[in-house]
Order: sequence, then structure tokens, then C-alpha cells
Amino acid sequence: MDVWRRAFVSAASSSVRFETVDVFSSHKFGGNQLAVVLDEQRRLSDDDMRRIAIEFGFSETTIVLPPKSEANTAWVRIFSKDGDEMPFAGHPNVGTATVLAWRRSIFGKEVRGTVLLEEKAGLVPLELIEDEAGRPVGATLTAPEPFSLSSPPLPAEAAAALIGLEANDVCAARHPPLAASTGLPFLLVELSSLAALGRSRGVPSAFEALAAGGAATLLPPKVLAYVRLDSSGGEAARLELRARMHRADGSEDAGTGSANCALAGLLASLDGTPPGLVRARVRQGVEMGRPSELLAEAERKGAGAGAE
Repeated sequence: MDVWRRAFVSAASSSVRFETVDVFSSHKFGGNQLAVVLDEQRRLSDDDMRRIAIEFGFSETTIVLPPKSEANTAWVRIFSKDGDEMPFAGHPNVGTATVLAWRRSIFGKEVRGTVLLEEKAGLVPLELIEDEAGRPVGATLTAPEPFSLSSPPLPAEAAAALIGLEANDVCAARHPPLAASTGLPFLLVELSSLAALGRSRGVPSAFEALAAGGAATLLPPKVLAYVRLDSSGGEAARLELRARMHRADGSEDAGTGSANCALAGLLASLDGTPPGLVRARVRQGVEMGRPSELLAEAERKGAGAGAE
């Protein structure tokens, strides 16, 4: 993960420090952009936070505040590019934890090893990743909630329409299109080919039509479409996946940790999956010109699964 700017932002009469980073990438201008705003003195109002997130225009912006419990590293509020507060998101956690580690300390405590972030969805633990020189380069997060399905399956034709495809582009052999969550819900759709993935796009009118028909009451406005490149079995095997995450407004995300947490949980929960860890490497953002690489794993325990 790389940092490409450090500066100050002024809200009314207050100034706070921020950093912008490229998450899920080892070089500038790749991965998913994130702004991390350090409001150590709690100078910002809720409206300030929303306006700052809108001004940055990144998929998410985090506001770092003093923790509510001294046992934790920080309280983190996550805002979308539209200024909406989110309960949980993947790349904001990874980026924020790494930025705090680069600072070495915050709120009078050293930042190393395990980072504990308080969020709307719950406490999010992260383990810092260091390079050979001992410099923090990323983090591994554990999702704040166990894997769960949040709505009934969606027919292949309806799911395909949301992302501009035909029903035969959807692969339902392992699972139908499903809405799932480990803290933030996404519609998970396996596609039949990389060509179909390349043609996919968010179609706002299709989301609107589904909602008008009453079938989208619990449908998330975000679709993670993915293709399996390697489906070899075995406990030590790692699935190789390619993915795109499309929103109902037609925009796309370069690297979506929360969606891939849910995907890992889904893969672990499928019938025929033996107990133990399911590991996957997901490449996302390629078509956007901001390639991201995410490593995900989930553990199947009997009839259920937990994802991190």
C-alpha cells in the first residue's frame, strides 16, 4: 500500500491532518483510494465529516477519533463519497490501520501488532503486515460479523440484468445469486467467463425496475460479480478469482474488502466444502485501470462459516 499525499484540511475554523493512500496495491495510482482524516481533538462536527467525504470524492473516507474504550486503538467513522455513514467497509479498515501504524502511536499509545478499531458494525481487529525492514505495508482484518445470507436468492435473469448481462452469463451451478454479509451486504454473482465479467456494468434502470416490482426490499445496491480462474480442491489450495463490484448508480469500486469477506464466507458455506479454511486471492479493479489484489479466507465450522 502506498501513500501519495499528506496535508491538512480545514473545516470552519478547525484544521486536522489527513493522508490519502492507495489500498490493496504496492504502487501509486493502483488499488482503491482512501482518505484518512485524523480528528484527534474531536474538532469536526458530523456535518463537517460528511462534507469532507463528499469533497474528497473517494469511495470512502475515514475519520479517526479517540476510542470510546481505552482498550482499543481508535474510534473510526466511515463515510461514502455521497456523505453517507457506513457501518463497516474493508479497504477503509486496512488503509486506516496502516496509516496509524506509520505514525507509530496515536492517543498516547503505541501502534503495532494488533489494531482494534471501533465502528458502527462492532469492533474490527486487524493484524499489521510488515515488510522485511519492519515497515508496516498493510493489514489483515477480521470481519465484525459472521457470514450470513440477508435475503432469498435472486433469479439469474434478474441478477444478470442488474449488471448488463444475459441469464446465460450467470453461473448458478454452485450457488444462485445471493445477498450475503459479514457486516455490509452485497449481492454475490458468479459469472461463466472473463468475457462476461469484462462486459458487466452497473445498470441503474434495472435496479429501479426491480425495486418498483417490490422484489428489492432487502436487495443490496451493490453487486460483486466474480469468475473462478482456478477451482482446484484440497485443504491447502487457494482459489484464484477475478471480480468487479458494481453499484446501483452505475459506478464501480476498485477493491472491496467487505464484499470479498462476504464472498469468502459464501465459498466456505457451500455444500460439499469440507470443514477448515477456504483461501482465495481476488484481483479486482483491473478494468478500471486501478488493479487491486485481496487475500481472503474463511473457516467452515460444521454447518456454518465465519469469514475474515
